[in-house]
Amino acid sequence: MSMSSPNSWLFSDSSRYSTRARLLFMGLSFAIGILTFLLYLAIWYLCSSTRRRRRQQRDLGAAAGGGGDCGGMSADAIAALPTFSVARDGPALDCPVCLGQVEAGEEVRRLPKCAHAFHAECVDAWLRAHSTCPMCRAAVVGPAAAAAATKHDAAPAPAEALLPPV
Repeated sequence: MSMSSPNSWLFSDSSRYSTRARLLFMGLSFAIGILTFLLYLAIWYLCSSTRRRRRQQRDLGAAAGGGGDCGGMSADAIAALPTFSVARDGPALDCPVCLGQVEAGEEVRRLPKCAHAFHAECVDAWLRAHSTCPMCRAAVVGPAAAAAATKHDAAPAPAEALLPPV
């Protein structure tokens, strides 16, 4: 069985086109394909960035309207939340943020709305970036309500009151 040569105009030696013209045609075809692909990528990028920008504006509008987590809390609002020191004879508590155990004498911050308790420094870092409880995602009360219960006026609660409702 003998191999026959292709009968295409591109590979045939008896073609009326020179080798140089054939290479030029293949090069131009390749360049047009690459440019078409780059044009497609540019259009895709512009459309996706526009879509992303619209989604962010919509999310910011929804957050400003009162829905969702609209960013962190101010330092004054965080400082207005009640804190207390853990007594030695209280039950062992765990901080859900750092997953460490709360030792006697450490400062604990309890969120007023959901009554979850955390190390003060752990939950403060969270509240600087979010305005919700790290465990249940309930909104932390606003600064006006939190200012009524400053950390100086807050009395240490019994250990049973620290546990969230079941």
